[in-house]
Parts: sequence; C-alpha cells; structure tokens
Amino acid sequence: MSTGSARALTVTLLAVLALGACSDDDGGDRATDRSSGGTPSAPPTASPTAGSYPGFAPEDYTYTLSVGCFCPDAGMPIRITVEDGQVTGAVYHAEGKGVAQGSGRDVPDYRRLTIDDIIDEANAATGAHDLQVDWPEGQDHPSRVFIDQSDRIVDEEVGYTISDVEVG
Repeated sequence: MSTGSARALTVTLLAVLALGACSDDDGGDRATDRSSGGTPSAPPTASPTAGSYPGFAPEDYTYTLSVGCFCPDAGMPIRITVEDGQVTGAVYHAEGKGVAQGSGRDVPDYRRLTIDDIIDEANAATGAHDLQVDWPEGQDHPSRVFIDQSDRIVDEEVGYTISDVEVG
C-alpha cells in the first residue's frame, strides 16, 4: 500500500470513528419525531409526535432552563419566573464564559421562555430534520427538547433542558 493510500485510509477511519462518537443514543426515554400529530391535550404516556405535545397547565412557576446552541451563553443556567403565564423574571443562575458578570444578571428577551414556549417549539418542528423530546412518564413537562431544523445547515440546532420546576 502506498503512503498516499495509507494516509487516505487513516483519514477515512478517523472520520468514521469521529462520527460514531457523536452519537448520543443512550437508549433512554426519548421520542424522535419527524411527523405531525394531533392537538395537545394530556401528558404523553408513550412516544408522542411533533405537533401533539400537550401544554403545561400551571400559570405560576419557576424553573431552570439551559439552552444548548451555537451562542455565547450556551449551557448557562437561567432561572425563570412565570406569573399568570408570562415571564416576569429571568436571570443567569451561575457564572460562566460568554456571560459578563454571570449570576443574577438579566437575560436577553429571546431567552425569556415559558415551558409552554418550549413545548410550542417542539410542536412547530413537524418538518425538522431531527426532533428529540425527553418527557418522563407521568411528568407534566419535558425535561429536554432538541431541534435540528435542517441536515444541510451547521450550527442551527438548539436544545432546551428544563429542571428544578417549582409550581406555585
């Protein structure tokens, strides 16, 4: 085998290994959707499809949101307060790169999301290349939503992680 052929084979093998390492399929409770469904009405018990995720009923709650995206505040936890279904407060909940002065600083308007806003994005993603929704059985909101609108565009994916929900 020539040096050029060996180098090409090595590059190909490394690319295949790198792509395999990017897989995050842990076999968990994840619904992968690529089709539309009915209207939201009740918490899912199986694997619902895009367009069929139910709304989050509570109007007053706080929760922690982490957004994964190609953006300066990716992964920064945000503590969000919702009253009467509207965001009334949203601040960064920890220090981190990409956010000057870190914890306690108000977030930009586009990060002021209710849980229903995130569910609405999942429902609107009926034509997305990839939609992954982690919605534990018996829970009234998803724990994670990941949307990749197109397989032809790099860095437009967005993921939302919802935690520490306190109703009341």
